[in-house]
Amino acid sequence: MPGISTSAKARVAIGGIMHETHTFMENGTTLADFAEQSLHFGVDMLSSMRGSRSGIGGMIDSATDYEWQLLPTLYAAAMPAGTVTEDAYRNLLSELKTRLARHMPLDGALLALHGAMVADGVLDAEAEIVAHTRAIVGAAAPIVVLLDMHGNVSPRLVELADVLLAYDTNPHTDAYARGFDAAEIMARLLRREIQPSAAYARPALLLPAQSTGTEAAPLSLAHARAAGIKAEDDVICIAVMAGFAYADTPDTGPSVIVTTDSQPELARKYANELSDLLYRHRHSALPVFLPPADAVAAAARYVSGPVILVDSADNIGGGTTGDGADALAAMLAQNVHEGTIILADSEAVAICWDEGYGAEVTLSLGAKVDRWHGSAVTATGTVLALSDGVFQCELPDNHFASFYGETIHMGRSVWLRAAGVNILLTERKTPPLDLAQLRHIGIVPETQSMIVAKSAVAWRAAYMPIAAAVIEMDTAGLCSANLSRFPYKHLRRPVFPLD
Repeated sequence: MPGISTSAKARVAIGGIMHETHTFMENGTTLADFAEQSLHFGVDMLSSMRGSRSGIGGMIDSATDYEWQLLPTLYAAAMPAGTVTEDAYRNLLSELKTRLARHMPLDGALLALHGAMVADGVLDAEAEIVAHTRAIVGAAAPIVVLLDMHGNVSPRLVELADVLLAYDTNPHTDAYARGFDAAEIMARLLRREIQPSAAYARPALLLPAQSTGTEAAPLSLAHARAAGIKAEDDVICIAVMAGFAYADTPDTGPSVIVTTDSQPELARKYANELSDLLYRHRHSALPVFLPPADAVAAAARYVSGPVILVDSADNIGGGTTGDGADALAAMLAQNVHEGTIILADSEAVAICWDEGYGAEVTLSLGAKVDRWHGSAVTATGTVLALSDGVFQCELPDNHFASFYGETIHMGRSVWLRAAGVNILLTERKTPPLDLAQLRHIGIVPETQSMIVAKSAVAWRAAYMPIAAAVIEMDTAGLCSANLSRFPYKHLRRPVFPLD
């Protein structure tokens, strides 16, 4: 592969488009949704994302070690949600292509992509993005792509990129470090130290979001084995992908990409070994849950809390609405004292803001966006606090920082207390990934008897250090672990556990 010494001021383009797409959601993801979370162009991208704990932040920070001429394109990230609209996708892709072409000639390109993005008419968005990038930068310029480990990777994407690497952790605490790794691999490619040879393997398996934690089987077993393989001199990197089961594509599901230095047979051997390991332990990927009423009753028996009630079917990080009220109904019915739940309900927020601090209001809460997330709950409560919904993350490396930076904007927010239950109402759905989310409005998480976490795995980084116990609930929602509920059309079959 032609390349240049990094001392010659290599011209390296950098950019990213991040979206985890839930194709069963009824509402699409628009350009406004990207602008609401993270949308930066050109030099603004560098200044906004430099120092952030995101993957692209790691790329930007590490580039200074190599004295490249780092040429920014765009960085776009939106909260997981429905299929990206054609207008949004084509606008972002066009902007990326225009800025890449403007920077030509290029010696390489660093891209931060998700891996599970689906746009209207485009089932394999990341492969198309990399294909357009390749057409512009040419065959000689290396393309290194950093993915979220929830990506649904296609063989085409593996062929188009020189190197694919991914986060190793869920919760995603290593995005920044993997950004550094991506830049280091680019430097080795530009110095012509390595000749990447990648192999791809995919087990006939789907993992519900609840089974994609990297500290539990089957992924923990694959990562443990991968750690030993990575220690070999000829292995450049290994991406163990959990996949995202709620994006209906032909390539949905776990996969393994092993990249070696000029050792294609070795790469193929290890990719198949790790894929087989995932499949052999497929039965460990079937979680067990309690109905909300039983879960709340079990949590109430603990002398001290907080007990984390995991509402993974309404997993905001998986694209759900964040307004499922099943757990709230159970807590109110059982007169829970110091229980906490966060609900995305802009209509309720507006009423509370109109009534003001200290007002007593009767509201219909939750279940307003679609038919998937149960029934609304009518409750009477007191407005204890109003907030602009802006807070700074406490954790230095978390899911928030991985994509959006350390400053989070939930929109106008309300602390409503109904009987003994604290309800944080937000205009924008926001996953429970940092304790500052509750603290910023006055709710002290450590003093709660139980806290509802609308997340599958990512909540653990923030909440496990204070958890007295964890109880998984079987609630209504678009991220249900019962994958047979979803009408797949494009998924390659047969696949476990559906068949």
